Amino acid sequence: MAWSGKPHPHRLLLTKQFPLGLELLPLFQPLMQAANRIWNSCVWHSRKTFEQEDRWPTEGELKAKFKAFAAWKELHSQSAQAAVEEYFEAVSAYRKHRENGRAEMNPPGFKPKGHLRTVAWKRQGFGVDGNTLVLKLSRKKEPIKVALPGGWNVVTLPDGTEVKGVPVEVKVKAVVRRRRVENLVLHVTLDLGVMLVDLTGAVSAYDYNSAMFARAMSEGHLDLFVCRELLSLVQYRNKAIAEFQEKMSRLKEGSRRWRRCLSAKACVLKRLDRCIRQMEHALTKSFAELDEAEGVAFAVVGDLNGLRRSARTGMKGKKASQKINQMAYARLHTEQCYKNLMRGVQTDPWTEKNTSSTCCLCGARNPAWRRHRGLWVCGKCGLVLQADLNGAANLLKQYLFGSCTGRELPFAFREVRVWRWDGRRNRFVQVSSRAA
Repeated sequence: MAWSGKPHPHRLLLTKQFPLGLELLPLFQPLMQAANRIWNSCVWHSRKTFEQEDRWPTEGELKAKFKAFAAWKELHSQSAQAAVEEYFEAVSAYRKHRENGRAEMNPPGFKPKGHLRTVAWKRQGFGVDGNTLVLKLSRKKEPIKVALPGGWNVVTLPDGTEVKGVPVEVKVKAVVRRRRVENLVLHVTLDLGVMLVDLTGAVSAYDYNSAMFARAMSEGHLDLFVCRELLSLVQYRNKAIAEFQEKMSRLKEGSRRWRRCLSAKACVLKRLDRCIRQMEHALTKSFAELDEAEGVAFAVVGDLNGLRRSARTGMKGKKASQKINQMAYARLHTEQCYKNLMRGVQTDPWTEKNTSSTCCLCGARNPAWRRHRGLWVCGKCGLVLQADLNGAANLLKQYLFGSCTGRELPFAFREVRVWRWDGRRNRFVQVSSRAA
């Protein structure tokens, strides 16, 4: 996983994973359980404060409250603060959902006594000695030393350049399956510095949809990515959840059969999530490779922040609202951003206002010319085009000229290229438009 840092839009942070094995479990298990006790203490104090004072405590109050606890003194001070910050982020997300009308959301709750919570070490909580990470603990306690393979902090960019990163955060996570710890994984976040971005070149625009992803380029290329397999996986996940919930509703909560059904549900959902994430990574990688091959300097992605909010107001149908709320637009945008940044391409979000109701060729606007979900027929110039491609071309015009209405397209269209998922190769391949 990687992302672009907020202090500088071109700063690249990349997380690498290293399996540690169960030999180090006796060293990390007390620390993980101490972090879990801090989490449960935050839950208990927050609920009491809300019942008595009708408010949620602030992050500073929680840190000051538990600073003298025994669990706090087992960890490094920054590791203990990270556990509180994680809980406060969960509460903030819960409160935001409730403010947006999601009454079914519940606040973060208690974890089991033996739960192994992830422990984080920030910049001042660890040191580096060659190929060894020194994870600091509380005062008067010996640090934990973890040996890493050679070249652990070196990342190879797509062009073959090797970049040496500076570690900025370390996390230790436990891999648990069927209530048994199978492995410990070390996550090291490396700061690769500010990536060089080429500011002269072509511009590409992307229109995200649930089953179709459209791409338009300033040189006239049009690409349509058919992602019906991705949509079918999301829908199959919904069906699996419904089937398990129906079975579990007929069982007594906490019984042996109920726990077995819950374990099977988690196993099935993890497998489906891995398939979905693999397809999303392959999709965003195809976007980045196309931009790099065609000399693109700026990749424009539609800003969809208000899309889910409009779907909850009844503006969309039931099926359309479900598709909109379950597509991982923000995750796809993040993945495309860091993959483009590794190739020297800048990614900019841009408004999609009037892009789906305007003809990209002549600039005339009429929402009725979108005949149905996937067809655009202009009543003025007679353009017949797939609706998502029309939206991507309008997004490109809007980024270049500030508006897509009342302005003709300054370049000629080329033949539309269609891409579809190939399960045998695990990637998107180009097919004929008739096959799509």
